[in-house]
Amino acid sequence: MLISAVTTADLPALVALEESGFDKGERWSMESWRAELDAPDRLVVMSHSMGRVEAAASFRVVGDTAELLRIVVAPECRRRGAAGRLLQLGLEWAEAAGADRMLLEVRDDNSPALALYRRAGFEPIARRQNYYPGHDAVVMELELRPCAAVGPGVWDVA
Repeated sequence: MLISAVTTADLPALVALEESGFDKGERWSMESWRAELDAPDRLVVMSHSMGRVEAAASFRVVGDTAELLRIVVAPECRRRGAAGRLLQLGLEWAEAAGADRMLLEVRDDNSPALALYRRAGFEPIARRQNYYPGHDAVVMELELRPCAAVGPGVWDVA
């Protein structure tokens, strides 16, 4: 498994990944992924193997707070460590960018994701009613150890 930065050439593969990974009302469009790539405060990465995108993630840092905006994994590639590796990369990037905490929202019935985030040290801090169609979101937080000497422009995934 290789991890690399997402480029515009990868957008069709990300849209296909969304279709396999999320219900219709929860999918990001090509325009959503393009906006992630165009935003200056984002890390957008993917794992791939033998020319196939297996998982992708997007993170952002605003001030001292980082957010995990998205992790999507192809169903046939789940439970192989891709999400955990992308999450770890995002945590390291956020710390290097000076963030002192990371937040995320996860669907309340997504047991595998909840378990992944708990293993990584995230704790539930709030609940958002009907955040997803027919489901609540659990808001989770993890305290980070920012690396004040390294700025966000120094980190490179390519």
